[in-house]
Amino acid sequence: MSLHDEPEFQTVWAPESYSRTTESAVRFVSVITGDVVVGYLWAALTDDAARYVARADAGDVGANAGVAWVQRLRWAKANGLTPLRALRHWAGQAEDARAGRILRDAEQELPGLPALERLAAG
Repeated sequence: MSLHDEPEFQTVWAPESYSRTTESAVRFVSVITGDVVVGYLWAALTDDAARYVARADAGDVGANAGVAWVQRLRWAKANGLTPLRALRHWAGQAEDARAGRILRDAEQELPGLPALERLAAG
């Protein structure tokens, strides 16, 4: 391998997490940093799926929040929370410097993940 070759990375181990996709309707909440929506945390209504989707206009703040939400969702999965319970776990808590915050009782529903991705795209 020379310095000009692209390195090949292989995941050796990663904590278990929810599926990243679903064909189900999704329930979601806005993730807020300060007073700005930076992304959406979603959970499938019928599958074992949950994830964070950054808003396209949120830039680095939205992407960084995503890293925090991946960690939080892995914690939730490891602790036996269903995706919908994970969605509600952090609602109403104080804002985290990286993950932002979720308002209590702010859940919304869309017919599928593509609709949420369109919302995040702006």
